[in-house]
Amino acid sequence: MHALIRVAVALVLVAQTLNPSAREMVNVERPLTAAEIAAVFAASRDALGGKTLRLAFAPTGVGPEFRIGAGGRPRIMRTTMSGQAGWVGGRTSDDPNAPVERYEWHEDLIQISDYTGQPARRCDGTVEPGEMVIEYEHKSSTNAWTATARAQTTPGVRAPGYAPLFNMLMGTTPATSGERTQLGDRPARAFVARWTPPTDTGLVEIAGDPAPNVRGSVPDAPFTQTLWIDTVTLLPLRWEVARPGVPAYGFNVFYEPIDIQPPPAVQAPDCIR
Repeated sequence: MHALIRVAVALVLVAQTLNPSAREMVNVERPLTAAEIAAVFAASRDALGGKTLRLAFAPTGVGPEFRIGAGGRPRIMRTTMSGQAGWVGGRTSDDPNAPVERYEWHEDLIQISDYTGQPARRCDGTVEPGEMVIEYEHKSSTNAWTATARAQTTPGVRAPGYAPLFNMLMGTTPATSGERTQLGDRPARAFVARWTPPTDTGLVEIAGDPAPNVRGSVPDAPFTQTLWIDTVTLLPLRWEVARPGVPAYGFNVFYEPIDIQPPPAVQAPDCIR
């Protein structure tokens, strides 16, 4: 009996050696292979399933909120933009001393994207490539919601500056493993890939926040993006972009309970017009 137990234990140890878990892979000292990185990303996506989170630069910062569905796929995204303001005006006569009439406006926006997971379809019955996404928008000026449908053919989400995190995690961007370190009180490992700025200006533009100063950067040096994954929970902790001569610039992932749903009493379109 004891001999059989020893054999069984030995077989379990051999199996663990031949098929290490993603948590074991992410903690090894050496660089990970492409297959190991894919396994870590898959486990990270599974860990994300069912979570609600906010992407922001600081714990109290404002950023898009997500409810994540099965397999780490974003299910609903909500963004809030406050203080969109401006003014128009002019003189009502040719008299240079006439007062300038000024009209000021202020607009607060709430946008919710519902990634339905269903094929996109036009109202004439034809099927479009990609996923059906329902976009809801609320304007403070009208105090009303509108809803439209669109097709999304690219993976991830349509969120300037934030989409690369999900694209990288989905494996659409080839990555290599980097260092292990502490991010706050969490142990993390870096995964690094090339990154292309979303515009042709050469500046990094992330969700409307100020771009970092690129003066002093190495001319024509490539940008790199880094995704930090918690080595215990396997959840993403931070995404950042950097270039030689430019400080790293990115955002953190804050996991918190968020009630994020499509707006009630708003009829969602069932086709793309």
